[in-house]
Amino acid sequence: MAAFMQVPVPPHRKERHFRLKDDLSLNLSNEELRERYRFGREGIMFISNLVSNDVSRKTKRNHALTVPQQVMVTLRFLATGSFLQVVGDTIGLHKGTVSRIVSDVLNSLCDTRDEFIKWPRNVDETRGDFYRLSGFPNVLGAIDGTHVRIQAPSEDEPSFVNRKGVHSVNVQAVCDARGKTFLSYLI
Repeated sequence: MAAFMQVPVPPHRKERHFRLKDDLSLNLSNEELRERYRFGREGIMFISNLVSNDVSRKTKRNHALTVPQQVMVTLRFLATGSFLQVVGDTIGLHKGTVSRIVSDVLNSLCDTRDEFIKWPRNVDETRGDFYRLSGFPNVLGAIDGTHVRIQAPSEDEPSFVNRKGVHSVNVQAVCDARGKTFLSYLI
């Protein structure tokens, strides 16, 4: 009887594929970018430059996402109001990855808030004014938004058409109890 010698067989490893379902690139048209992410190419690059120091990955290992791709994942999550799992399934990423990306990008944006948000100098006086006016304690401002009608611009005209078919710029403002604006920006 012949002896059988068992030769160890290396385990078969499943080959890893890194393919995103969604095209996370800036190669889309500005209209497609706005439909998917609510921002055009310039806006995505502006946000990417703001957060690049905090969210850029130091390695290319495991096909790390670029900063603009991470910003686009975050914008997709915020634009859809959906769940991490759904956004991850749409893009082709695990919900844990989407969660980490969204958290990193939003934390980085929060760190830059003082560059864009200016609070009133006399916070206690502002709180007192609102309390005397309406009886609400600890209120610093009232926020509202509106569309300001404009003439049709010659460049990127479709971006300035609102849901009612009128050319406008969306403006949001915060004011104190006296109606003085201390923060406003275009959306």
